[in-house]
Amino acid sequence: MPELPEVEAARRGIAEQLVGRTCTGYELYRPRLMVAPSGLTLDAIVGHPLESVGRWGKYLWLVFPSCALLVHLKLTGQLVARGSSIPGFAAGHPVPPYDAPLPHKSTALRIDFAPDAHLFLTDLRHFARVQLLPPTELPAALQALRLGPDALSPDFTLDTFRTALARRRGIRLKAALLDQRIVAGLGNIYADESLWVAQLHPEQPVMTLTDEEITRLYWAIHEVLKIAVPLGGAKILNGRAVPPVGEFPYVHGRAGQPCIRCGTVILKRTVAGRGTYFCPRCQSAKKPTTEPSPEFSARAAS
Repeated sequence: MPELPEVEAARRGIAEQLVGRTCTGYELYRPRLMVAPSGLTLDAIVGHPLESVGRWGKYLWLVFPSCALLVHLKLTGQLVARGSSIPGFAAGHPVPPYDAPLPHKSTALRIDFAPDAHLFLTDLRHFARVQLLPPTELPAALQALRLGPDALSPDFTLDTFRTALARRRGIRLKAALLDQRIVAGLGNIYADESLWVAQLHPEQPVMTLTDEEITRLYWAIHEVLKIAVPLGGAKILNGRAVPPVGEFPYVHGRAGQPCIRCGTVILKRTVAGRGTYFCPRCQSAKKPTTEPSPEFSARAAS
């Protein structure tokens, strides 16, 4: 699934190459892509400029004067921009290949911009969704998603992270990082990467975390995103990075390979319903316990 770095790459590409351009038309190849409870259609964007683009977690939105498009790429969505008047970009799931001729059988939507620029949304599994709504309703729609602070936002502080974890004390660490109410934007890949950097086991109960471990995990998330965002994300296909960029990703997709930190063979296990990669030595599990750490108990009581 495209996660924060992949969706941020799309946002940056749209901001740099398409914002300010006027929509000249569109082609909707898969009508089920659209959700329009307000009755709007894509006709509302034709003849109007793209005013802005934004992102919160894995959600992306494009704002025209009388219509906003709220996009979620789900499991296999990708956004590709092409045209003679722009450099072009591609972001999201790595399949189909970014350089494949467009449109193709996975293409769901094409939006045209003057002069000669095109934004394609493609989706191999057909789960992606685009909601059309008046721009004035966009803030309420985002609030209704009940997302936590975006992982790149100044609102994602160590204090907010501690507080959010205290509210979800009964779950495991991997599940906590996948919970978009705690922090928005992380998914399977970057949860694994963050836990590896922090040297924490994905099955460790949240309630056993010490303050030092929470702090370590918080900064690990920032470290991983600082690497992943400029790369446009880590492209994972069939459980492997395609291609790995140096040593990144550090652990996700590396089952059976030696840990780049200690040399121990990386394991893959299902945690929180997701294929999870970790080093059994660097990320050794704490002994099972039903008791929270004293520090965590104090936070939960405050």
